[in-house]
Amino acid sequence: MSVHHPLFAQVYGRFGDVVEAGRIGRARREVLAQARGVVLDLGAGTGANLVHLPDAVTAVHAVEPDPSMIRWLRPRLPAHATLHQARGEDLPLPDAGVDTVLATLTLCSVQDVPAVLAEIRRVLAPGGQVLVLEHVLAERAVAALAQRAFRLPWQLAGGGCSPVRDTPKVLAGAGFDVSGLRRFGVRGALLASEWVTGVVV
Repeated sequence: MSVHHPLFAQVYGRFGDVVEAGRIGRARREVLAQARGVVLDLGAGTGANLVHLPDAVTAVHAVEPDPSMIRWLRPRLPAHATLHQARGEDLPLPDAGVDTVLATLTLCSVQDVPAVLAEIRRVLAPGGQVLVLEHVLAERAVAALAQRAFRLPWQLAGGGCSPVRDTPKVLAGAGFDVSGLRRFGVRGALLASEWVTGVVV
């Protein structure tokens, strides 16, 4: 199935910096400071992660399936980055060749989460890590009810993004240690008011 959301890419490309100026941007910078070695930026989008990668990163594989996003992403690629137009369910990378996977605002949008997590497992080197920043299904009942009620229009407006994914549960079910994840809230974020961030191994 093709992935092409030109309107969402335009909005995100032009106004993504507004989001990055707040709590979400701080959380992104904090978690990405732990990146090292060969990095897979899964669903690289418009390149929001790239400017925050530390010197400990030696190479970047930016994986993005949407050609509309790639138009924004390509000018932001650093010299040590390789762009792959591909889906997370079928990564064009060898086994055990990645030290750090970046899962930032990505697992909410992939079509087959178990397949993506299996691919992450495949490409991660021994001792590798996954750096996570994702909005998730709310623990608060009222917020979760609103997320479920407005799931379809949110997905249509947000390039396929789902507001009802219980990402920590899915990661744990795939065999990852999620004890390094912590929750935080974002006021005024409508259907994305609860988030998780941290290191998963």
